[in-house]
Amino acid sequence: MIKVANCLVEDYIHSSKLKNFCAEHNMPVSENKPDLFKRVVEYAGTNISSEEYRNTYKWFLDTIKSGSKELCLKRIFIPEDTLENVEHIIKKKYPDCPHSDLLSYKNTEQFELVDYKITQNDQNIATKISFMFSGLVLEGDTEFEKGNKIIYPIYIDFYVEASFVVARYKPKTTIYTCSENDIIYKDYRFKPFDRAVEIIQQLEKYLKIQNLDMNPKQKFEKMMYRLYQKYSFTPIDIQEKINSMAKNRDNFIDLIFEKLNLKEIKKEKAKTDLDIFLEKYISTNGNMERIFKEDREAYLIKITSDDILQMTRIDTASTGNKPLQCTDAFFDGKKSILNTKECKVLHLCYNRKKGYLGPFTVQLSTSKSWGTVKMYYVPEEEDIQNVLQTIFENY
Repeated sequence: MIKVANCLVEDYIHSSKLKNFCAEHNMPVSENKPDLFKRVVEYAGTNISSEEYRNTYKWFLDTIKSGSKELCLKRIFIPEDTLENVEHIIKKKYPDCPHSDLLSYKNTEQFELVDYKITQNDQNIATKISFMFSGLVLEGDTEFEKGNKIIYPIYIDFYVEASFVVARYKPKTTIYTCSENDIIYKDYRFKPFDRAVEIIQQLEKYLKIQNLDMNPKQKFEKMMYRLYQKYSFTPIDIQEKINSMAKNRDNFIDLIFEKLNLKEIKKEKAKTDLDIFLEKYISTNGNMERIFKEDREAYLIKITSDDILQMTRIDTASTGNKPLQCTDAFFDGKKSILNTKECKVLHLCYNRKKGYLGPFTVQLSTSKSWGTVKMYYVPEEEDIQNVLQTIFENY
C-alpha cells in the first residue's frame, strides 16, 4: 500500500486533484478529503508491480511537485564541457545520493540531495537537469514551544535549451530549522527562497554555471511588460469601434492644436492618448468581462509599475478574478506602463476548466536579482510548465 506522510497530503495534495483522480478512474467523488485520499490509495492496491500501483505512485510524486507553487528563476549559461560530463560531476560532488523519491526517502534534519535526473535528446545531449533536495523542518506558530517535524522538498530544474534555472518550493512562513528537543526559535526561521538560492549557488559552483544577465531584475521586468502586452490586447470589435472614430479623432486633435497653438510634434501622442480615452469608455461600458476572457489563455487582474517620469506608484487591481481591462484602473495606469515599458508586479488569471479544477492565478515579480512566480489556487504540472515556457519565450 502506498504511504504518504500526513504533512505532504495536507500541504501538497489538494482535494480538487483527488476528486479529478477519482472521477477519471470511475470512483465515487465526495467532499471529504480523507475519503478521497483513501480511495486513491485503495485503487493503487498493494502489488508494486501493477500498472495501477506504478501510475498512482507517480501521480502522487507529480502532484506533490506541482504543489510546490512558488518559483524563483534566472537566466544562466552552462559550459559545454559541463554538459558532456554532468553525470560524472554530480556523482563526484554527491557520492551519497540515494536515488530515492520523496515517498520512500527517510528524511533527516539535514537537507540532502535525494535524487537527480538528466534528460537527453536524440543526440544524447542534456536538455534538462533536475534535482530534488529534501529535509525535515519544524512547523509551528509559537516561539519556545515544541514544533511539528514536517518533510520539506525543494526542486531545482536546469532548462538547458532555454538557459534558465528554476527552483520550486512551498511558500510557508511558519517553518524553522530543527533544533534540540524540537523547540521553535524565531532566529531559526527557515526561509524557502533563501535556501533555494543557496542550493542553486552550490550547484552553479560545482557545474561551473555562469549568470547571463547583467541586470536580471530589469530583464525580468521587461519580460513582464511583454506579457502585459501579450495578454492585454484590445478585442477586435472594440478596436474596430476605435478605428471608426479615427477621422473624428484627427479632426478634433487638429482643431485643438490650431485653436491653442500647440506644438505639432505632440500631435501623434495626443492621438494615442485619445485612443486610450476611447478604449477606456468602450471597454468599461456595461458588463464586458466575457469579451476580455475569451480568445486568450490568460488575462490581467493586477499590475504594479513605477512611472519614472511622474515619480508616482501605479498599483491597479481588479476585484477577484475580474479582468482588469474592463475597469477604469487599467486605463488610469496604461500610459505610464507604455512609457516605462516595465512592470514591477503582474497578476494573471489563466483560463482553465479541467474537471474540478477551475482558473488559477499567477503572480510574477522580482526578489533581489531573481524573477519570482507564485501560483495561487491549484495549478497542475502542465500548467506550471506552460507558464514557464511563456516566460522563456518572452524573456
